[in-house]
Amino acid sequence: MKKLFFVIGISFGLLGLTGAGFPTEKNEHLFVDNYENVLGTSLDIKIAAADDQQAQKAETTALGEIERLNKILSGYDRNSEFSRWMNSPKAPLKVSPELFEVLSLFEDWRSKSGGALDASAETINRVWRNAAKQNRVPSSTEISTALSLVRERHYILDAQNYTAMRTSDAPLMLNSFTKSYIMNKAANSSLSIAGVTGIVLNIGGDIVVRGSHTEKIEVSNPKADAENDPPISALQVQNKTVATSGNYRRGELIGGKWYSHIVDPRTGKPAGNVISATVITDNPVDAGALATTLNVLTPDEGKQLVATVPGAEFMLITADGKRIESNGWKKFEIAEVNHPAEPLGDTSAIL
Repeated sequence: MKKLFFVIGISFGLLGLTGAGFPTEKNEHLFVDNYENVLGTSLDIKIAAADDQQAQKAETTALGEIERLNKILSGYDRNSEFSRWMNSPKAPLKVSPELFEVLSLFEDWRSKSGGALDASAETINRVWRNAAKQNRVPSSTEISTALSLVRERHYILDAQNYTAMRTSDAPLMLNSFTKSYIMNKAANSSLSIAGVTGIVLNIGGDIVVRGSHTEKIEVSNPKADAENDPPISALQVQNKTVATSGNYRRGELIGGKWYSHIVDPRTGKPAGNVISATVITDNPVDAGALATTLNVLTPDEGKQLVATVPGAEFMLITADGKRIESNGWKKFEIAEVNHPAEPLGDTSAIL
């Protein structure tokens, strides 16, 4: 493991978000480190503690929890518990509490979102990826076949016996909020270390802030031409998660047209009306789930969904350049990056 180094107020950023911390305790010092190839991306970790020994222990704890949960939930590791379950016979199998919880959460979000968030969206993604290799869009038959799989029931959970039984052949991926779920567990485990007062985890641009520490987070403009362009928003948060998802960096170029990697499981088509969704929530799972789902839903549908999640706020950037915010977004935004807003029902829109 790399040795932690001591800094105050260092900033870091990934995939549209950057962070710069503000110590909130008199004896709080910030210890920052970074790693590559953590959950398939980069990890920046910031720990508020009285000394480096406590910070080192907290970092080791967080990394250990990330590694442990990745071995359970990864869809890319053939030896993970999730992968083994996916390849097992269709029979009730005893699973870990963590896998059971994530599968249950996916069913909850599938229902809450009206099918806009679905673990079987991977079925549709594969159709689009395969067609893109031939520089064509999928045929209506290919999409219809994929949708028939998506609409099936994919598994049955038994809460009494902690078993999960696969019931369809649809490929499943738990990416939408598994990262946020793991980050939450890792952050909480670090805060259990004596002397640690705060922690910030930034994995691939999703940021979990826990404890007494306050963090500044910058949200990149999805329409920016260069990485050093000014952010579209700057936030200051404590005990919150900020997550961003969008179609402006990942997808398929087919016949000169860009198609998002985020697909609508209800229609089989890539999302396109919203190009970036940033959410602020108390619960990291809610942040990961909403950030993806708000790219699929219309802004009005998204607004209604966010209203069902206590404490959640959002900012959307649409394909035609509009900025749409929830009512409470401004209370987290730092004035120096604020933009004037025009009323749009219960949200604000900025052209």
